[in-house]
Amino acid sequence: MDICIGGIFDGQKIEQDNDFLKIEEHYSDNSSKYIKQHFHLFGQIFSFWVCEDVDLSQAIRKAESILKKKNENI
Repeated sequence: MDICIGGIFDGQKIEQDNDFLKIEEHYSDNSSKYIKQHFHLFGQIFSFWVCEDVDLSQAIRKAESILKKKNENI
């Protein structure tokens, strides 16, 4: 999936081969650091970019919510 959880790009999809990503906003001091995390949810493995400011339990809940919404739209 490669969807960002938390930070500047929350909810946006970013496809990169790296395991770490830093996003900086132009003309400001805001930045977000993301680490690629793989979650085993609903019998499958999904990858998400999790902002370092988000704890793992919050990230899992957000990932589950994203997947449930995606399944409702199918």
